[in-house]
Amino acid sequence: MEVPLRRLRCQQCGHVFRPAEHCLAEIKGYNVTADLRELAALVGSSWPYEMAAGVLKRLSGVQLSDERLRQLTNEQGSILAKQQQAQAQQVLQEAVSMSQIRAQREASGHMPKQKQPEMLQVGPGGRMAALARAKRRHGRENWGGRQKAWTWWANRGGTGPTCAALCGYLWASRRYFRMLTYAAACDLGATEAKQQVVLADGAEWIKTQAGEHFPDAVKILDWPHLWRKIRAAVRSVQPGKHPARRAWRKEQYEVLLPLLWQGEREQALRHLHSLRPTTGEVPPPLEDAIRYLETQQDWLGNYEQWQADGYPVGSGLVERAVAVVINMRMKKRGMRWKRANATAVVALRVHYINADWEAAA
Repeated sequence: MEVPLRRLRCQQCGHVFRPAEHCLAEIKGYNVTADLRELAALVGSSWPYEMAAGVLKRLSGVQLSDERLRQLTNEQGSILAKQQQAQAQQVLQEAVSMSQIRAQREASGHMPKQKQPEMLQVGPGGRMAALARAKRRHGRENWGGRQKAWTWWANRGGTGPTCAALCGYLWASRRYFRMLTYAAACDLGATEAKQQVVLADGAEWIKTQAGEHFPDAVKILDWPHLWRKIRAAVRSVQPGKHPARRAWRKEQYEVLLPLLWQGEREQALRHLHSLRPTTGEVPPPLEDAIRYLETQQDWLGNYEQWQADGYPVGSGLVERAVAVVINMRMKKRGMRWKRANATAVVALRVHYINADWEAAA
């Protein structure tokens, strides 16, 4: 049954209202069925709301306004995000091993038994997303800006995304992000994996989390990130496009690349030290690269051997996970998000993507 909701404007104050809202308020939103709510959340988390409304119309024949679709998406996503946080909070409060948590969940029937994984690959990745300024409430104003959006990728062996789980959270503190990643690792059976790999860019907080939750894992510093540091250092010593400078830089790359690729960190450090100018200031990128190699000792190794053993040495899977969860939906031109709404959409996207992958596994 279709009920037209006519909009009227008060001639005295100019306020726009709908007379039918008082009547519909009594049913408290239950004029939308549970199946329609789920479908609305699915399309709302997959496309911009105007486009999603059209998709919903074609799929179900139901016409919802963009605003109503946005409300339904945020409602469903907020519930899901709170469930994820509560589950992760419980993991930290119990402070037990992942194997014990997994056994408790299997005993309670909250999760099915899974085949023991051969390898677990984990890695965090982030993107900057625009945040809109919220309205002033209770004397405080929520300022806008560009905020970090985090996604954690965990691949349970095999090739492709069919054995993977994503744990996404926008603008979360590192503590909350740690809770979510820990809970996701438990669901994947991290302690049962014969081989565990953590791939990261060398940030201190990531190293701390990896040491706490995956102490036996192979720690790998992202190769593209490392090589960009080295290239910037060499270029800072001899900048410019002159053929002689380009040839010199190429010679340095040919020396440093095999040293780092084969895990010869000390020799690479000595070579970088030899590039310091005898007079004048040392270029900051060169100092940064030297300090980077000195502080990432535990995460540097023989990349050639790691690759031969089947370990990932680049963060392509992690970056792709971020692109799938966040960029494809939330970084369209002109988009601005409130924290709560963005967190709800991310929670829904993670839920649906993981469900699709598990169904295809």
